[in-house]
Amino acid sequence: MRFLTVAGLLFMTFGFAAGHAQEQKDHPCGLEAACSVDERLYRAKPPEGWDGKQALPVLIHFHGWKRDSKHPLKNPKVLSAINQNGALLVAPEGLGRTWDFWDRGNRDVPFVRAVIEDVAKRYPIDKSRIFATGFSYGSAMAWRVACDSADLIAGILPAAGTLFRQESMTCPTGPVNVMHVHGFKDNVMDLPLGPDGDPNAAVDLWRRTNLCAAEPDGQETLNGHDCRTWSTCQSGKEVMLCLHQRGHIVPKGWIATALERALKKYRLGENS
Repeated sequence: MRFLTVAGLLFMTFGFAAGHAQEQKDHPCGLEAACSVDERLYRAKPPEGWDGKQALPVLIHFHGWKRDSKHPLKNPKVLSAINQNGALLVAPEGLGRTWDFWDRGNRDVPFVRAVIEDVAKRYPIDKSRIFATGFSYGSAMAWRVACDSADLIAGILPAAGTLFRQESMTCPTGPVNVMHVHGFKDNVMDLPLGPDGDPNAAVDLWRRTNLCAAEPDGQETLNGHDCRTWSTCQSGKEVMLCLHQRGHIVPKGWIATALERALKKYRLGENS
C-alpha cells in the first residue's frame, strides 16, 4: 500500500509537471490572451501559413509611449512584415505603457531576457536570428536591449528614437548589427545631429561600439530611402542609417524591408 501511495504521488507530481509544460508550450500568447513572465505580460503571433514545426526567426517589437502589447499585433505594417518574412512576432508590454530605457541596470532589459527564454519554451525559434524593432520610445528600448544584451540579439531595426547622451555611453555586451531610420523633421524624438548638422552623429554609439570608421563606406537605397552604411567595421558588424525628410513616423514598408534584409545578412555569432 505504501508503495502504491508513493507511486501515485510520483505519478501525480510528474504528470502535473508534464501537463503544465504542455499547457505552457501550447499557450498561444496572442491578442486575446497574453502570456505572463516575471509577473509581466507579453504577446506573440506566428506568421500566416506556419506549419507549427519549423523554427522561426523572431521579431521583438517594442510599442511606443502609451501603447500596449496588443498594438503591434493589430498593426498592419508589423503583421505584413512577419507574414512576408516568416517570423514570429513577440510584443512585450512596458509597465505604465512606457519603457525604462534611460540608464543601464533598468527593470526592462531583464524582463526582455526572460521573455525570450519563455518564448523559446513555447515556440521552436531560431535563436541565431532574433531581431528587435520599435517606434519612438519603443525604438529607444530596442537600442537599450541591443546595448545591454547583444549576446541575444542578431540586430535591431528601430525607427524614430535613440538613446540620449551617446557620447558618454558604452555598450558592455559588445557589437551588434544596426539598421536605424529617422526623419530630419522629427520634433518628438529629434534626430541627433553633430557639428555642422552632421546626421552621422545619430548612430555615434554604434559606430564606436562596432569599431567603425568615422565616415560611412557605402550608400544604399532601402525602402526608397537614402541609407549610409558602415560595413567594414573592425567588429565585423554593420551600421546602417537611413534618413527621410518627414517627421515622427515609421515609414511605410520599413519594417518588412528592413527585416528581409536583416534575415539575409545577420546571424548571432556571425559577422555581417
